[in-house]
Amino acid sequence: MNIKLTPCIHRIKYNASKRKPSKARQTRLLLSARLKIMLADLGLTPETAGKMLHVNPRTVRYWISGKTLIPYSAYRLLRILTGSELPANGWDGWHMHSGQLWSPEGHGFKPNDSSWWGLLVRQARCFKTLADRETQLRLLAIRAGDGVSATAAASIAGAGGEADRP
Repeated sequence: MNIKLTPCIHRIKYNASKRKPSKARQTRLLLSARLKIMLADLGLTPETAGKMLHVNPRTVRYWISGKTLIPYSAYRLLRILTGSELPANGWDGWHMHSGQLWSPEGHGFKPNDSSWWGLLVRQARCFKTLADRETQLRLLAIRAGDGVSATAAASIAGAGGEADRP
C-alpha cells in the first residue's frame, strides 16, 4: 500500500488498487450464507425468525445479507427452537436435518428407525442374562464333577466363560 503525503497530514491518500476483503467480512458472509440455508431448510422467513428470536425482521435481513454478524446465541437459539439442535447434555454433535436425526459420526436415523431401539436394548439385556447364567452353570458343573479345583473354576469365571466360545 502506497501512502501519498499531502501538505496537510489529515489528507493522507491511500493508493491501494484492489483491496482484499478482510477476514471479518469473509466470516460474516460465510455465516450469513449458513443462516440463509438454515432458514430455507426450516421454511422460515426473516419475519418468523425475527418473531422467534424477539428481534426486528430488519435485523434478521442484515444477518442474511452479511451486513452485520449474527450472534452465536441467536443462531443456536433458532436451531433449538425449531428442533434442529438438541440442547440437553449428552447430545453433543447430534443434530436434526432434513427430517432425520444425525449422529456425530454422520449416520442418519429416520423417525421409523427408532421403533426398534427398545427391542434392541431388551435383546442385548436378555443375551447378557443368558451368558451370565451359562457361565454360572459351567462353574457349578466344574465344581461338582471330576474333582476340578476351585482355582480352575475361578479362572474360567474370570474369563467370563468364554474359553470355548468362538
